[in-house]
Amino acid sequence: MPWTDDLQVFCADIGSIARDSFAWACRIPAANQEEVHHPESIEALAIAVVEALRSGEPVALGFEAPMFVPVPENPNMLGKARPCDAGSPSWSSQVGASVLATAMVQVPWILDYIRRHLPDVQMHLSWEAFAQAQSGLLLWEAFVSGPAKGETHEEDACNGVRAFCDQLPTPGDGRAAATPRPFSLLAAAAAWAGCDLPPDDLRKPCVVVRAVAATA
Repeated sequence: MPWTDDLQVFCADIGSIARDSFAWACRIPAANQEEVHHPESIEALAIAVVEALRSGEPVALGFEAPMFVPVPENPNMLGKARPCDAGSPSWSSQVGASVLATAMVQVPWILDYIRRHLPDVQMHLSWEAFAQAQSGLLLWEAFVSGPAKGETHEEDACNGVRAFCDQLPTPGDGRAAATPRPFSLLAAAAAWAGCDLPPDDLRKPCVVVRAVAATA
């Protein structure tokens, strides 16, 4: 049986907590279906991830927000879209920038909670390293936009989980690797939370899983 069959997959739809716009979903491996959680708190997500890691199973936690940005040498190109943004609002658009700002506080909070409760947990930003270890916590970016976007925050979180699972055993948009001089907000958040990551993770894109519209 492939090790990914037991992979616990979570996805948070980043949004205002005060406006009840934060939702999350996870996969139930035994049933191979998504379970939505809303309007449960951000703390409920962090607790669920900690419990899954304590069970000894590998966990993949995604955030529906830009998790890395390009910092090209040419100053005239600063703020331009990433290759993986193609066909959708870029990370620097009004929508992208808004959710990025919200993620800048929510993601570190979640990672800090996880690390404080599991100080020895191994966090990964690379699928290859995670697949080799087959343990620990993979952090990734969910890209749910355009036709793939649902009508609710719950649907977006669910679509992120489903997209990740559908792309197994090698999830991720290959265009992310073409990002010029990426600055990883995800690695910075993990470092702030006290996680031990290789320094060069700050200059690498994370796994980006792009959801596609469901077919009838």
